Amino acid sequence: MIREQITATLQSKNALMFITSVIFMAGILSYFNDCELICAGILTVIGIFLIIRRSVSYKYILFWLFIFYFGFFNSYFRINSSDDLSEIAPIDGVIEGQVVSIPNTVKDRTKFFVNVNSIDGKPIKAKTYITVEIDENDPADFTIGNYYKFNAKIRLPFKAGNPSQFDYGNYLRNFNAFTASYTEQNSCEKLDKELSVRWKFMHNLNSIRNGIINSHAKYLQSPNLEILGGIVFGDDAVAPPDYIKTTFINSGLLHILAASGMNVAFIFGFWFCIMRFLHVPYRINIIGGIIMVILYTLMTGLGASVLRAALMLLFIQIGKLIDRDAHSISLLAFVAFLLLIYNPAYINDVGFQLSFIVTFGLLTMANVIFERMKELKAPDWVKAGFLIPIVAQIWVAPIQMFYFNTFSSYSILANIATVPFLSVISFGGFVSSILSAITPIANFVCMIFDFVLKYFLDIVVAISNYFAQLPASIITTTHPGILQILLYYFILLAITFCIKIGFSKKLLITIASSVIILLLTTINIPNHNLEIITFDVGNADSLLIKTPQNKYFLIDTAKLSYKSGNSTAKMVIIKYLKDRGIRELEGLVLTHFDLDHAGGTVDILKELNVKKIYVNSMDKSNFTINNIFDTANELKIPLILAANNSKMYEEEDLTLTNYLANIPKNDNENSIVTLLKYKDFDVLFTGDAGAIALAKLKPILPPNVEVLKVGHHGARNVISRDIINHLGTQVSIISTGPNSFGHPAVSTLDILRNTEIYRTDMHNSIKITTDGYKYKLYTYDRTKHRYTDSQELQTITQ
Repeated sequence: MIREQITATLQSKNALMFITSVIFMAGILSYFNDCELICAGILTVIGIFLIIRRSVSYKYILFWLFIFYFGFFNSYFRINSSDDLSEIAPIDGVIEGQVVSIPNTVKDRTKFFVNVNSIDGKPIKAKTYITVEIDENDPADFTIGNYYKFNAKIRLPFKAGNPSQFDYGNYLRNFNAFTASYTEQNSCEKLDKELSVRWKFMHNLNSIRNGIINSHAKYLQSPNLEILGGIVFGDDAVAPPDYIKTTFINSGLLHILAASGMNVAFIFGFWFCIMRFLHVPYRINIIGGIIMVILYTLMTGLGASVLRAALMLLFIQIGKLIDRDAHSISLLAFVAFLLLIYNPAYINDVGFQLSFIVTFGLLTMANVIFERMKELKAPDWVKAGFLIPIVAQIWVAPIQMFYFNTFSSYSILANIATVPFLSVISFGGFVSSILSAITPIANFVCMIFDFVLKYFLDIVVAISNYFAQLPASIITTTHPGILQILLYYFILLAITFCIKIGFSKKLLITIASSVIILLLTTINIPNHNLEIITFDVGNADSLLIKTPQNKYFLIDTAKLSYKSGNSTAKMVIIKYLKDRGIRELEGLVLTHFDLDHAGGTVDILKELNVKKIYVNSMDKSNFTINNIFDTANELKIPLILAANNSKMYEEEDLTLTNYLANIPKNDNENSIVTLLKYKDFDVLFTGDAGAIALAKLKPILPPNVEVLKVGHHGARNVISRDIINHLGTQVSIISTGPNSFGHPAVSTLDILRNTEIYRTDMHNSIKITTDGYKYKLYTYDRTKHRYTDSQELQTITQ
């Protein structure tokens, strides 16, 4: 019975279109992850199994294989890997081009994509993502469609050289851009060029949007203006203050600040109801609603979630005009299919993934549960108001954990509480925005509507603040694997199927088995090897030590953040640790207080439980050091002044010892030098200490040190032949990146030539594992997104 029902479900129109879309996505993903042969093999095996079981006709299997390869080759031919500008970057030059995205302004910077027509007067065809530092008191007016001349620094975007690190290059590739450019407001010049009909339309539409926002700005203050702008026009409208963004993240309401499918539904619903109240003919009402949705979608900047909702709604309404019904799930799958044919890189967009996953969950699980709730006497809008946030949170949870390592504990309650107020805000914001597009009455309309909306916006902020301040409002999670996510969604679908057709013994056993397997995959099997990771943090230092007893030590925290950007510690170190569920550091060693060694310390202290901090000085000589000390004192973390030849930590067969050369007036040479000894394996971490410090410490440094972390990024005079001969080093690690100092120096590389040299600028992140007798080195492969074997070595006999 169950088998027949499953077979019937698989052969329904909804299921067939959905499976086709999923297989098409698998072809695209196989292209981006270089695993097309493995995926094709798995798909073929599943197909043969289904044919043998007579669940699906062989014609469908052949069709789906074709769809898989269509997805792969469509991606192969449509997604470029470079353009003319990336071939000559890095370069400083004058580029001319057209702004092709809505500028996103945050504090003192605005960002947008530019189609480049020339560089230094030479014709060129490329696209770049440009960041302009603006004057907050007198910002320049960059508008989509306009042409500009930029005197800019054109750079290749960074590629992830560490596990878990965000890959900026891949992100820009999704938009067919391969360079990032940087300039200042006074280095930009608007060009007087005639716009095409398309760009004149987009330019005028954006001007109308900005005019509407400016009218609201006269009567609404922060953060109400930003919230209304986000609800009505999306997250590019007005950037919210950091504290509001944090509060909305912690309460699980961040989606409110971004245009989404909910907004599209509200827009069309309000339009339809108003026109119906005015007795506008049905077909004219539908056509007007379609036009309104198209204009709104263009105003929001064509985000993936808005595009999905707009296309689905347009197909449904066009179907009504021609008296055709649409199957909800098959329509969702068809829209995904169309969007991915147009731009396969949408598959990597978090908004795209969240939008389709949540919508699919609502169309399947929510619909099934809603049918079962019909016996309840509560009105449908009340039942939907409770059911939709619950189902949405259940379906979005693994994606949120995958990308953000967080789970909002009270998201369901916060969303239920805000639904009635958001309805009023969306309606009022939409109507007032439409009317304020008429310039003569804009101010009057906004004054009347904003007077009322202010109170509803205040309530939404109060709800967000309340839930954000509750204990454990945001829970830090590990990074779930792809198989875990797939298993999770399989369980949800199985539960949905049970609710629909009734529970049976076989289905319950299947669900229970799947839950047990999922739980087993979360068990972390202890690894009793010593592991050392040198993070790729540019011309800076940060190294992580995992002892055999799974205690963690961090040596240095890389660079300070640039202006309002994130520090390397947040982007690389903290992300790596969160993904693996590591929340505690036994000790943090700050070799010295240079910004490329201690710059990310405050972020580390705020995000992780650090037991002790070891420093080379208690002298509070600048703002950065004061900030570190104040944060440590506030969090009650002990600050320990490292002493020469003092044991920092000890466990069975392992010791960590700190050394200090105590050389006056030389901060680099005064770096903490740390020796790690584990059975027959030794590593020496030197911070920025060089030949002078090591010569002074030579009498107490042991011979036979297998691995040397070379000081000061391999600069001149950081090592001598005498020291390298004394240590008997087999492997030298240099943490370096693009710099103007000439690191690593040729003279240093010459001294180290008899050792195996590993450099983070060439090998990315470097990992060492050892049992104390043999040790293996791994380097991070940016293409495969994992560590790959480099070589295995034997420790030096003591």
